Amino acid sequence: MTTRNLMCLSAAAGLMLMAAACSNDATSPKVTTSTSLIDQTTLTNDVASSAGDAIALDIWSIVGNETAANLGGSAGAPAAATTDSTSYTRNRTCFDASGTAVACRPLSNVREIVTVWSFEGIRSGTTDNGATFSGDMTRAAVDTLFRNFTDTTETSRTHDGVVTGTDTVTFVGPNVTRTHDQSAVDSVEAVTWNVPRYNNPFPVSGKIVRNVSVHATYTSATRSDTTDVQKRVEVDFPADAQGNVVLKIDDKTCNLNLVTRHVSDCQ
Repeated sequence: MTTRNLMCLSAAAGLMLMAAACSNDATSPKVTTSTSLIDQTTLTNDVASSAGDAIALDIWSIVGNETAANLGGSAGAPAAATTDSTSYTRNRTCFDASGTAVACRPLSNVREIVTVWSFEGIRSGTTDNGATFSGDMTRAAVDTLFRNFTDTTETSRTHDGVVTGTDTVTFVGPNVTRTHDQSAVDSVEAVTWNVPRYNNPFPVSGKIVRNVSVHATYTSATRSDTTDVQKRVEVDFPADAQGNVVLKIDDKTCNLNLVTRHVSDCQ
């Protein structure tokens, strides 16, 4: 066989091997990277549910500060629907109209009350898609209450303050468990109730803004994924007669009920 024939046979064999390789590539299964468990829409809705629950808890903690101070007109506010287990510590200082510290009795001398409060406990709830959530929480806060008068009649009370907290919240779905380690600062800005409270159970003005950092871990039977996000959540008052208020997160608006502490209809 001539050298030229050998070269031709070698070239033909090479073409056959290439064709076989292409054929195998066409029929072999593709190896792809699996999709992350983390869904940003679910993550945002989870944060909204947890933040709404926490902000409603801020409201009822403020109401509790007034009740603990034995302020007249606080009776009659509806209790929040909750399965929480909480233990509060409260310390208060009272001031007169000139800003001088005074005894908290008689109330006729008191125009401002500063309450330093904290608690640890467990909270739970449900998201709008039916997932349940629960977790440990800690809070430390300063609440400054101003009693507003027309002549000698108290007509309203305004609260300003800051609430800091750390929570671990777990959302249980059918296939994936979502755990949030949260660190948050809630700013209470001119949240005002008219008095007496039995006629005015919910705030008529003001807002609460929650800035929260979240380390989220999503776990299934076969894998685990993590991410870190920061969210700003705002609740504006007044509430309607049933305690519904607007909650804002990112470009969404939701409904928060202050009594049930449930967030719904995020759009």
